[in-house]
Formats: sequence, structure tokens, C-alpha cells
Amino acid sequence: MNKPATLGIAIGGTKTLCLLVNKARETVKATKFKTAPNEGCKEFTKNLLDALKELTKFAREKQYRVIGIGVGCAGSVDRKQGVIKTSPNLLCLEGFAIGKVLEEELKVGVVLENDVHMGVCGEHGFGVAKGCSHVLGVFFGTGVGGGVIINGELYRGASGFGGQVGTILAQPLGGPEAALSHGILDRIASKSAIASEALVMAVKDWAPYLHEKVDTDLSKVGWGTLKRAIAHGDERIEQMLKARLKVVGIALSSIVNFLNPEMLVLGGGLTEEMPHLVISEVEAGLREYLAPEVGEVLKIRQASLGGEAIALGAADVALEKWLDKE
Repeated sequence: MNKPATLGIAIGGTKTLCLLVNKARETVKATKFKTAPNEGCKEFTKNLLDALKELTKFAREKQYRVIGIGVGCAGSVDRKQGVIKTSPNLLCLEGFAIGKVLEEELKVGVVLENDVHMGVCGEHGFGVAKGCSHVLGVFFGTGVGGGVIINGELYRGASGFGGQVGTILAQPLGGPEAALSHGILDRIASKSAIASEALVMAVKDWAPYLHEKVDTDLSKVGWGTLKRAIAHGDERIEQMLKARLKVVGIALSSIVNFLNPEMLVLGGGLTEEMPHLVISEVEAGLREYLAPEVGEVLKIRQASLGGEAIALGAADVALEKWLDKE
């Protein structure tokens, strides 16, 4: 077994994806299971270990040797201790020492990272940003997440929070209270913020199709639902999305001017459902305020890897960490 490989894991609120990735950065085998956070940490751990043991067994059969594991998880993580600190959609995993558990069971090193950071690494190593040295990634999902590649390397910052754009202040009027209410990107373009505003429009009968489909149930207002509402003539939903995304672009302009990246990668569920709307409106707001030297080299692209970006990024980070030690 002289062929090194790593395992990449993406822990999501709905599903967990596990990949076996070889030295050439190719996916050899994949497996996934329902995360089911309502079933608790113990059941999740069992399902995860079963999936990883299946992959390691396959690796042995194909003469691969697993040299490390990379894990991407939403929320705040302690990289040094391998602990998931907080994760709003995975409350059962908060405080879970996943690094220690996997190291003890599989006898290889584990690196734990934030999921959006790993998504940006995935797009940089395997996807639309491959070959770029300077990249900003912004992903629209439960929150607005971000990550930065500088000189070809992931920038984590002093406490691992580097590149996170969700707390950028977009509407400073109102003083410090603005950041606690409507002033930051997370409160403007997160799924909960947009869905809540859309539901208000539906209840007021400004979006009749959406009202018919979801009534007053906020949990039914997803990105796909909003896309269908727009397609069926709910113009106010489209106007609301455009206005919020343009604000995102304006807010990002300061960061883009500062970083001077080659590429801005836009991803997440909203971008996957409505790529043209997202890219066009973010770009419209962004380019109004870009320095000419920054704007002329900047490309704005949709993320290309979808649900595999995080697991691929995690596998790649593990390869970078342990391949040189072989």
C-alpha cells in the first residue's frame, strides 16, 4: 500500500459527505449519509465511523494508504484541539471532540476546519479558482460565509476567523446597534433574513404565488421556493433579492479593493438556484466602488463544485499537511 490518500469530510445540516481522495487530487470513492442532528451526537458518530471504515476498507483493497483526514464543519471550530465549538444547525455536535475520536478510531491525524474555508480551498484546488493565487469566496446559505486565498494559501487569521464576511457592516447608520439588527451582511443576505422578508411580502399578498405555496410557514421558504415564486410572477420577491444583493456587492467593494484578488467566487444555495441574479446584482454593486486597478483584473465567477467543494477542500488540506511528511 504505497499510494497515499486522504479522507475529506463535509458535515452539513442535512447530509454528511465523505470522500477518498488520492495524491493526484482525484476522488477515488464517495459515500454520504443523513446527518440527522435530531438523533444526537452518538448516532452521528456511529454513522460517520461506519462511512469512514467503508472508505478505508476500499482504500486498502485498491492499495491506497490513508495518511490523514480533513473535516469541514459549519460554525466555530477549535483547530488545535479538534473540537466543534459552536454550530447553529448542528447543536448536538457542539463541544464534540471529533478530532480525538477519529484519531483514536482510525489511527491517523485529523485536521478540523470551518466549512466555508474548506469550500474556498476546494474551489481553489479543484474548481473554478484553480490556478489563481488570490481569491475571495462568498457563500450564501444559512449565513453569509467567506474565505480568502492569499499567495495560494488559505488565510485563517490570528483566531481562525479570517475571511469571514458575514459580519461586514453594510449599513452603519444607527451606531453599534446597527450591527445587532440589520446592519451586517448576515442580517441582509442570510437565508433566514431573506426568507423572513419574503414571508412578510407573502402575508401582505405582495407575493401571491409564494403565499399560496407556503401560507405562513417560514420553514417552507427555501431558495428553490423563491426561484419558483419569481418565475410565477412574484416581482416584489425579485426586487427584494436584487436590492439586498446589490448592498452585498457595495459592502464587499471595500474588502475587494483591499485584497485585490484575481477572482471573486460566489457560491452557496442561493447562487446555485439563481446564479445570474446573484452574480449580476453583486457585481453591479461591487463595480460601482472598485478602484480601476482592482476592477480590471477581477473576475467574478459562480462556484463550480456544488456540494463536493467542502469535502474536497478538507481532503486537500489534509494532503498538504501530511504528504510532505511521507
